[in-house]
Amino acid sequence: MKLRAIELVNVRRFAEQRASLAGIGDGITVLSEPNEFGKSTFFDALHALFFERHGSRNAAIKALQPHAGGAPEVMVEVELPEGRFRIAKRWMQRPQARVTDAGGRLIAQADEAEAWVDALSGGGLAGPSGLLWVRQGLLGLEPEGNSTDERRLRERGLLARRDLLSSVAGEIDMMTGGRRMDAVLDRVSEALARLATGTLRPKAGGEWARALDEAAALAAEEAALRPRVDRLSGDLARRAEVARNLARLADPADAAARAQALAEATAAHQAAEAHQASVAQAEAALRLARLDHQRLQQDMAAAESLARRLDQARTAASRAEATAAEARARAEDLARRDGAAAARAEALAQQTGALRQRLQLAARAQTARLARDQAAALQRRLERANGLQSALDQARAQRARIAVTARLLDAAEKAQAALDLARARAEAQAVTVEARPDGAPAQLDGAPLPPGPVPILSAAELVLPGFGTLRIDPGSARSSDAVAQAGAALARVLAEAQAESLAAARARWAEAVRLETEAQQAAALLAEVAPEGLEDLRAALARALAEAADAPDTAEDPAALTAALAAAEAAEHAARAEARAAQALAAQAGEIRAAAEAERSSAARQLAATEAEAGSAEALAARIAELAPLAPALAETAAQAETALATLRAAAPDLATCAARLARAKGAVEQARSAEQRAREDLASLNATIAALAEEGLEERLSALSEARAEAEARAARYDAEVRALNRLRLALDEARTRARDAYFAPVLRELQPLLAILHPGARLGLDDANLLPATLTRNGQAEAMEILSGGTREQVAILTRLAFARLFAAAGRPVPVILDDALVHSDDDRIEAMFDALHRTARDQQILVLTCRQRAFAALGGERAQVRIEPA
Repeated sequence: MKLRAIELVNVRRFAEQRASLAGIGDGITVLSEPNEFGKSTFFDALHALFFERHGSRNAAIKALQPHAGGAPEVMVEVELPEGRFRIAKRWMQRPQARVTDAGGRLIAQADEAEAWVDALSGGGLAGPSGLLWVRQGLLGLEPEGNSTDERRLRERGLLARRDLLSSVAGEIDMMTGGRRMDAVLDRVSEALARLATGTLRPKAGGEWARALDEAAALAAEEAALRPRVDRLSGDLARRAEVARNLARLADPADAAARAQALAEATAAHQAAEAHQASVAQAEAALRLARLDHQRLQQDMAAAESLARRLDQARTAASRAEATAAEARARAEDLARRDGAAAARAEALAQQTGALRQRLQLAARAQTARLARDQAAALQRRLERANGLQSALDQARAQRARIAVTARLLDAAEKAQAALDLARARAEAQAVTVEARPDGAPAQLDGAPLPPGPVPILSAAELVLPGFGTLRIDPGSARSSDAVAQAGAALARVLAEAQAESLAAARARWAEAVRLETEAQQAAALLAEVAPEGLEDLRAALARALAEAADAPDTAEDPAALTAALAAAEAAEHAARAEARAAQALAAQAGEIRAAAEAERSSAARQLAATEAEAGSAEALAARIAELAPLAPALAETAAQAETALATLRAAAPDLATCAARLARAKGAVEQARSAEQRAREDLASLNATIAALAEEGLEERLSALSEARAEAEARAARYDAEVRALNRLRLALDEARTRARDAYFAPVLRELQPLLAILHPGARLGLDDANLLPATLTRNGQAEAMEILSGGTREQVAILTRLAFARLFAAAGRPVPVILDDALVHSDDDRIEAMFDALHRTARDQQILVLTCRQRAFAALGGERAQVRIEPA
């Protein structure tokens, strides 16, 4: 199979558009467009065409819909040995599937078309396409996730690869050594299974597991017993040590030495405390002497400071009185100037007010004249709007009386069609009667029988003149019931539409459409004439009439009055500015006067307070003369107290050292007494514990357990050696089978090796015999697992493997095109050139379609360049 053209309608970004990809050649065809052009959309649409049923509504189909919704359509032209065919599918709305030949002749449709697509390439493209069609972002040969869809894709790919290789290389059972090797492997596996699990761990309930469990149980019992034996040994050693410590602590000479040291430390500490009390008394005497001397100095300084403050207060009071008198004179002069300026400004303001009133009257008169003209125009608009509103109300009222709607008319059309169809079906299945009268005409249910065949849908009576009455019963009521139900459905819809017939409903709907059109036209004209509504138009007319009625009796010119008012306002502004300046100067002078008066009052109060505190100047001088002689005597007393304190401190012992020595002596005595008591208690406890453990025979029991554990461990080691030997034998047999299976992979390796040599000369690929995919890449003698290779190398190996499988599919008579969607994104410049060579080598007899956004990098690929034509759908 070869692709020749792909066409999309209303798919994803091609909403309401037809996108066509034509001119796909036999070899390499490249569609190179920027990101978000829709290349992956072509890929997903092609996948949906071949693998999604036309009636499907799953996530893959919904993903093809554009944001606006609609029915996505995909058409593909394929070339088969029988000729060219066009496959088309549409999903969601009126889904369909069609297959036509090159001449447009319908080959299959609906489910037959789906079966025709499934029959392509000998039973379906599912396996080959999953192997040869590379989705965007896929590095390896199959999806790596664990979702249900990804697991299904992996299983489908494995079946396709196994199917292909089996058809090329023959059945695998012929190349694995035959049934003898299977029998040996089964015996080895059975023997291994009795002892070990699949991961070579001991099997629960087996001999190996029982030996290990026995050894573990004995080891656990030994481990539980050993601490008790170790404790017994430790207690014996500790008892000897405790006995030695107790003998040392109970020695009389050591106890007498500790008591003597405690007595000497106590006497030295008491002497140091007594000397410390003498030092404290000397320090108190020195502090008193220094306080007396400091108090005398403070009294002298206070008296001298008071004398200086009295002189300063008298000078300040005299200076403040002179400043206050000067400030009073200046403030009175500026106040007179402020009054004169304010009077001038007020006179000019009265003149300006009179001119402003005259200007307002002239402006009102001019506004009234304009309002009269505006009222006339508004009156004409109101009359036109009232007429349009009446026409609009009439059209809407007439439309409201018509019950027919688009929905009801559509329902009636469908009900009539259903009735016609039911009648046609009933008539096709009904008994027919045809009369050829040679006398009086026959009657059917009281009405003359019309000429020609007449269907009998229900029981009826046929009157034959000269013969009698013939009752005819067709025997089945299903057809007549269907006609009755369809007629009842039509009658219900016509009743809701208040119409006697479908023709009447159509006529009333046409009348409703005409009335709606007239109403829309009237509403549009009314919106132009009265955009804000009739009430606003009436309010505007009332305002204009009110303004026209309010016209004062004056003929003055507003322009002349405006000029006169501007001149008067300028004069007023100048006068007011002058008045404000005079007022500011007067206010400033008043503040200066107030500050000067406050300063004068403060200076007077300060002088009075200082004089009251000092009394008279003579008394203050006498106080200073009385204090001056006392200072030398107090200074001498403080010096003598300081000398006595220094003498005591020089001879003082170190009280902290004496206290530490006393504490150390007390601690030594107390520690010796406590240690002796603890040693006697520990010795008693150890004696009791050792006696109890010695009676249990712990050492003999430990020796027996050690011997039993060693025997169980030896038995477990023998089973371990047997498991390793069986596993080694199984591995050797598997290796032999693997060597036999290498011939199974020979066809794909034969196709793959020349392509791999283009990229990695001398390299070899190893295939996994479980999933039939590349597992290792050997270069320079070093085998590397696929998982540790870089993303670019994994992608390149995966594409080369796909090309090799594509050639095998072609050789097996199942040619499938290779499609690469944005592949080789992780390749450097040199390797991408080599990959281009590999693609061209395969394209000699293989169709390859490359979709890429890397326009510059893929310019060197060559091949045919496809173009997408986009036009309205």
